[in-house]
Amino acid sequence: MGAEGTSAEVLSINCQLSDPSSTKPGTLLKTSPSPERSLLLKYARTPTLDPDTMHARLRLSADRLTVRCGLLGSLGPVPVLRFDALWQVLARDCFATGRHYWEVDVQEAGAGWWVGAAYASLRRRGASAAARLGCNRQSWCLKRYDLEYWAFHDGQRSRLRPRDDLDRLGVFLDYEAGVLAFYDVTGGMSHLHTFRATFQEPLYPALRLWEGAISIPRLP
Repeated sequence: MGAEGTSAEVLSINCQLSDPSSTKPGTLLKTSPSPERSLLLKYARTPTLDPDTMHARLRLSADRLTVRCGLLGSLGPVPVLRFDALWQVLARDCFATGRHYWEVDVQEAGAGWWVGAAYASLRRRGASAAARLGCNRQSWCLKRYDLEYWAFHDGQRSRLRPRDDLDRLGVFLDYEAGVLAFYDVTGGMSHLHTFRATFQEPLYPALRLWEGAISIPRLP
């Protein structure tokens, strides 16, 4: 088995399974594309980040909820799970069924950041499209670069035009319905973009940094 297969196998042991919902998959979004935040908080999660996956230049807080760029990389061999070229990190927790909602704070992330979800099979070596968040079939993301916002999957992109700069994102996953939706929850709740797919593997919250720091807030 190759390194990428090993990564997927090791990470999948941390998957969370939610209780079956009394409503059909996708019902929440069909009735309201921008639901009240209180509705999504019923599925609230606080995924922690996995230090074994993060690039050597990244630093993780003690509670594993904040990742920031460091000045120097750590020494020693590169673990098989670690991104060796891109400043990316996956969560320790993954979701293989049910509904899940988490938030990501990007107000200290500077002019460039990527927030999304990925399979454990996302390539860890090099900086090719196969390893970049949103540039392959294994990952989905929202990206900010300078003053522009984009939604990316498999190299395809859609321009987003939020009313204001984004400080906090909400991410809602309905695994069975094949829905991964992003919301601006900076000062209210407004829909940004929804990906629709038939998910084939467990999904891990995923981040990529350009500078600064990104945090996952604790939800009630």
